[in-house]
Amino acid sequence: MAQSLTRQRPAPASAGSHNQSVRQSLTAAAYLMPALIGILVVNVLPIFYNMYMSLTNRNGPARFAEGKYRVVGFDNYIRLLSQSDFYIVLGKTLLYATLCVTLFFTVGLAFALILNHPAIRGRAIWRTLMILPWAVPTWVTALIWKFLFHGQYGPINQILRLTGLPAPDWLLNGTSAFVAITVVNLWMSYPFFMLILLGGLQSIPTDMYEAASIDGASWWRQLWSITLPLLRPVALPAVILSAIAQFQMFNTVWLMTKGGPVQRVGQPGATELLLIWAYNQGFQGAQRFGLVSAFAIVVFIILLAITALYIRVTNATKGVYE
Repeated sequence: MAQSLTRQRPAPASAGSHNQSVRQSLTAAAYLMPALIGILVVNVLPIFYNMYMSLTNRNGPARFAEGKYRVVGFDNYIRLLSQSDFYIVLGKTLLYATLCVTLFFTVGLAFALILNHPAIRGRAIWRTLMILPWAVPTWVTALIWKFLFHGQYGPINQILRLTGLPAPDWLLNGTSAFVAITVVNLWMSYPFFMLILLGGLQSIPTDMYEAASIDGASWWRQLWSITLPLLRPVALPAVILSAIAQFQMFNTVWLMTKGGPVQRVGQPGATELLLIWAYNQGFQGAQRFGLVSAFAIVVFIILLAITALYIRVTNATKGVYE
C-alpha cells in the first residue's frame, strides 16, 4: 500500500511545471508590455480620438467657428463626400499611385534582371551604387530635383536648349509638374523593388531555365512563364505596401510644387494629392479639423478595401492557410 502511494506522488511535478509555464508567460508579457503600451499610446488612442473628432464641429483657431462645441454626427462625412474637389483629388491620387507602382515594378525588375545576369561582375558594387537614391533622405532628393527641373537655371532645360529642343517650365505647367513628381518618385523608389526582385530571382533554380531552353522557350517566354509567376510571392507585398505609400505621399511633392500649379481658382492644384489637399483643408484657411478627421477615416477605409480586394483577387495569402 505504501509503495502504491509512493508511485502516485508525481502530481506535484505537473503543478510545478504549470507554475513554471505561468512564470514564463508573465515574463514574456512583462517584456512585451512596454511595446504594447507604446502602440496603444502612439497608434490606437489617436485613431479613436480621430474617429471621435470626425463626429464633432471642432475647428481652429477659433476652435468652434460653427457655434458651441458639439457632436454633429456624420455631418463632416456628408460635407466631405459632397465636395467635387475630394473626388478630383482622389482620382488624381489613384492615377499617380497606379502609374508610380507600375514604373517602380518595371524599372526595378529590369535592373534586377541585369544585375542577376551571370555576365555581370562586381555585383556588390553595382548594388551599392544603385541603392543610393533610396538611401538619400527624401527632402534632399526633392530639393535637388527641384533645382534640376528649374525652368531657367535647371540643368535639364540647359541641356534641352543646347540640343535645340523646347525647354518647358516643368513645375509651372500642370502636366509637366505631374510628370516631374512621378520621375522623382521613381528615382527614389525603384531601388527598393530592385533589391526585393533581385532576391527573388536568386532564389529561382537555374535548372528550370535550362530545361525551358532545351524545350525551345525564348527569353520572353521564360520571363512570362517562369520568372514572373515565381516572383509573385515577393513582388505582391512590395506592390501593396508601395501602393499604400503613394496615398501617403506628402513631403516630396510639397517641397517641389506645394500641390501646384493651380490652374483654376478654387480648384485643387495639378499635383495636389490626397495628403496635401487634407493639409490645406486642416492647416490652411478655415482649419476644419473635424472635416480632415473624417477625411482620414474615409481614406483609411478606401485603402483597407483596396488591400483586401487585391489580396483576394491575387490569392496573395493563399499559401498561409493551406
